[in-house]
Amino acid sequence: MIDTLLHLQWREPLWLVVAAVPPGFVAWRWRRRARVLHYADADLLPWAASVAGKRTGFGARAILEALAWILLALAAAGPRLPLPLHDGQATPRHRLTAMVVLDVSASMRAADIVPDRLARARLELLDWLPRLAGERVGLVVYAGEAGLLLPPTDDAALLARALDQVDSRLIEAPGTNLAAALDLARAQLAAAPGKAKAVLLVTDAEADSVDAAAQDAADALRAARVPLFVLGVGTEAGAPVPLPGGGWAEFDGAPVISRMAAPTYRQWASASGGRFVVASDGDADWTALHDNGLGALPGEPLPPETAAAWRELYAWCLAPALALLMATALPRRVAALLALGVIGAVLAPPPARADAPAAWQAWQQRDYGRAYLLYLDVGGYPGQMGAGAAAWRQADYPAAMRHYGAALLLAGSDAQRADALYNLGNAHYARRQWQAAYEAYAAVLRVRPQDARASRNRELAWQKLRQERPETPRESDLGGRRGFIAEGRIQLDSQTGATPGDPEFGPPGLQRDRGTSGAGATAASGAAAPMMVRVEPALALSGLKKLDRLQDRPDSLLKNLLKQDARGGDAARRPW
Repeated sequence: MIDTLLHLQWREPLWLVVAAVPPGFVAWRWRRRARVLHYADADLLPWAASVAGKRTGFGARAILEALAWILLALAAAGPRLPLPLHDGQATPRHRLTAMVVLDVSASMRAADIVPDRLARARLELLDWLPRLAGERVGLVVYAGEAGLLLPPTDDAALLARALDQVDSRLIEAPGTNLAAALDLARAQLAAAPGKAKAVLLVTDAEADSVDAAAQDAADALRAARVPLFVLGVGTEAGAPVPLPGGGWAEFDGAPVISRMAAPTYRQWASASGGRFVVASDGDADWTALHDNGLGALPGEPLPPETAAAWRELYAWCLAPALALLMATALPRRVAALLALGVIGAVLAPPPARADAPAAWQAWQQRDYGRAYLLYLDVGGYPGQMGAGAAAWRQADYPAAMRHYGAALLLAGSDAQRADALYNLGNAHYARRQWQAAYEAYAAVLRVRPQDARASRNRELAWQKLRQERPETPRESDLGGRRGFIAEGRIQLDSQTGATPGDPEFGPPGLQRDRGTSGAGATAASGAAAPMMVRVEPALALSGLKKLDRLQDRPDSLLKNLLKQDARGGDAARRPW
């Protein structure tokens, strides 16, 4: 105990002065009373001064309030104990600046790795974020040009937001300009403070991206003592490159097969002090790339005042101070009930985790909001699939995509991966992302060639991809209110009943948004004569122009921002 008090330190020691207010006030009262008592003889004192009558309980209440005041002052001063770091133990914060260089070229849409290379790269990076321990991370995207999407930051939520905005359409220049991307990342690192820096390149490591300029950029990183870590997203067998408008890339009349050039990228990474890892299911890729690689690099030395970890003790002063204040200010019954409630909450056992049957019961009751929360508590592959299905029923398609993507990473078998891919395709389809939906269904068919639902949905996505034009009203080719595009079944572990994911069917007809009311959708002619409205053509054009300028176009904004860092060069590059 004495040793602990000797090591006790204070974050804001000036607040300790406030603790002297109650004793000072008591001393002032005592001195004032002593002066009054010495004003006259004891026999004449009742006629010389009036002494207030004794108030019952005032002394005990004053003592409790003074003690609460002192405890509040101690809590504000921030008592804490240092936690010593053992030899070889890493500091709690890893102060290092890393630039993520993400390939968004056309070849990243190849589907030799499910659901496709770019989607898998984004999922892998999102899976990397929880491993960060204080590193400052920036994001550079590149295709035929390179642009800075996010400067280095230690805000993981901001980085996750930037990853959600990544799209192959952000860079209009075709091709793969790896040299410009690495040079831009090196320039950002040169402007960042400190010396602990690294580059994480996430790419399909395509053979066509290896050229003399890329070799020079890799050599420049090595000369600047910046290690290059590479996460390869693809396979050496390769896959055809889909085009944005449909079809496949061709060269001299033959389909282009995008293959990974692993030896060259591995040599670049090894020469700079980094490592090359191919994306794989599970945690093996990030264990090798981050835990034993980027995360193990020596970080910047921490300042002496922040090098140690601290055990904060202010709560031990704050809690009893609040209890004393409530005891003196509240009625005794209320204070006793609050005390019993706090004791019961402390002694109560922690709530048990939800199980799949409870979540499924909520699903059967059509309480999809509660089912969503229960499936989140289940965790793992079953929980992510159930949460995605519940989000789908609530028309929250972005949340459904996130959960199906997480389930894809957590899948333990080809059958589970195919189920997650199928429902991920449904979510893409609901968001009118026809290309991503087509590729997801195509990936399902590679695992289950006889899957009739995936085949039919793939054809629907292909038709939408070919049309790519809005119609008002448009004929619903989805088979009713939800349609057969969402007819995938989601098999959950430990599930005793039917699986969520089977929507109701209805007759085909005009498709309406779910949020619109049906009152005005079936207006019949003849009930009232149509009102004739005359519009001035010049004013109409002006109004349309104003409405056009009011539209929010984040993609256009990001494109223009990325063009500021465009370094395409004059070299002729293949469009993939």
